[in-house]
Amino acid sequence: MHPVVLEAVLEADSPQPWWLPSLRNGTFRWDTRPGHASHDSASWTLSRGSGSVHAARELAMAVLREWSMARLSGDVELVVSELVTNALRHAQAMTPAAPGYENVIQLAMLRRGGELVCAVRDGSDRLPAQREPDFLAETGRGLHLVSCFSRSWGSVPVASGGKFVWALFT
Repeated sequence: MHPVVLEAVLEADSPQPWWLPSLRNGTFRWDTRPGHASHDSASWTLSRGSGSVHAARELAMAVLREWSMARLSGDVELVVSELVTNALRHAQAMTPAAPGYENVIQLAMLRRGGELVCAVRDGSDRLPAQREPDFLAETGRGLHLVSCFSRSWGSVPVASGGKFVWALFT
């Protein structure tokens, strides 16, 4: 059997992670107020700008405290920083953004049991590609760090345009 077909068959038979339908649909109540995260999700729209990374870290840390998941704070803080930075630096600069997402990115946090997913949405349909890090370069290690500090990560196109890049923590 052709490898691409085999991979497609294996993917179709594999159970779908619990968070993927929510990310594919992009249906969240955006702009959760601090202290008001629901039992299992929180999400925000952030302006593209120099303060976006800091704002995303602060929001993520507040939700981890609210959900009694502070033990994940170091890893989540680093990964959220990398995902937001990548969305600002690469995604929208490379391809036209989905309508309505030209000047914003979105951060979503979902939990079920002991699992946490942090996901960043941008308006680009271009999926990220991890490359071999050059440890002498000033940039280019973001997805390598995401891979090291999360259980797994990936990306998923959103039905209305753009994509979420997500990271799973346990």
